[in-house]
Amino acid sequence: MIIQEIIAIAGKPGLFRIVVTNRNNLIVESMLDKKRISIPGTSRISSLADITMFTTGEDLLLMEVLNRMNEHIGDSDIPDVKGDASATKSFVDSVIPELDHGRVYNSDLKKLVQWFGILKGNDCFPLESQKDGEDSMEEASGQESSGAEKETKAKKTPAKKSGAKKAPAKKAVTQKTAAPKAAAKKSTVKKSPASKAKK
Repeated sequence: MIIQEIIAIAGKPGLFRIVVTNRNNLIVESMLDKKRISIPGTSRISSLADITMFTTGEDLLLMEVLNRMNEHIGDSDIPDVKGDASATKSFVDSVIPELDHGRVYNSDLKKLVQWFGILKGNDCFPLESQKDGEDSMEEASGQESSGAEKETKAKKTPAKKSGAKKAPAKKAVTQKTAAPKAAAKKSTVKKSPASKAKK
């Protein structure tokens, strides 16, 4: 499932899947009871794709953490860690040993396990990023675009030849402009004898 489609809403339990996005609100479906509700744009919404977890090294995206938890458990049941902070901590440590417990609190670990249980129950794994899907589509269309580039280059070369043909046309224009000047000179020559005759 695409992780950008999954959100958490402040003040509402569980996770939600985005169904429709409007300018003023969102239509979402609860992953707990499958009920659809409308959420105003002023609600505090967190996309799971934007959440990271502190580790002793580089921060880990929540998507990577959840996928690692899924690989760790496999087909077995999620361990029951409700209400037991030490059991929750040991379970998460078995999956992410590099977790920084100085900055990650027990409430965060509890929410992580709850979210994992909801996603597992909705068969959302493996979680994927929308960017990954776009990259694979670009790679597939890469060969087609290279062929299109060759066609555009082939079309551009005749355009250069036509540009060379336009150069003589400009000379013709300059000749036309020179012709009226010559005519003007002739007219002045004709006027001068007329003016002498009047005198």
